[in-house]
Amino acid sequence: MQGEIDAAVQARREDELVRLAQSAEGRIHIDVGDVTFMDSGGLRLLYHAATAGSGVPVLERVPRRVRDLLELSGVAGLFEIDDDADEDGA
Repeated sequence: MQGEIDAAVQARREDELVRLAQSAEGRIHIDVGDVTFMDSGGLRLLYHAATAGSGVPVLERVPRRVRDLLELSGVAGLFEIDDDADEDGA
């Protein structure tokens, strides 16, 4: 994922992401290191990825602003956050 992840992106990409999560043989990995903005539409997109697949999705290179949004919204526990690839996102 990159750029602004908002309701417009969610509307365009949700079906594709859910299909990928459902067809994956293992856990999916989502690189969010280049995300500059995320709103509730982006959260919904990630939530559906988390609930569609068979395993806990891994979020890689999570900017601080995205991590804060996940924690404030109470959905951070749905994901494994790859701390080795964490960026501060300031």
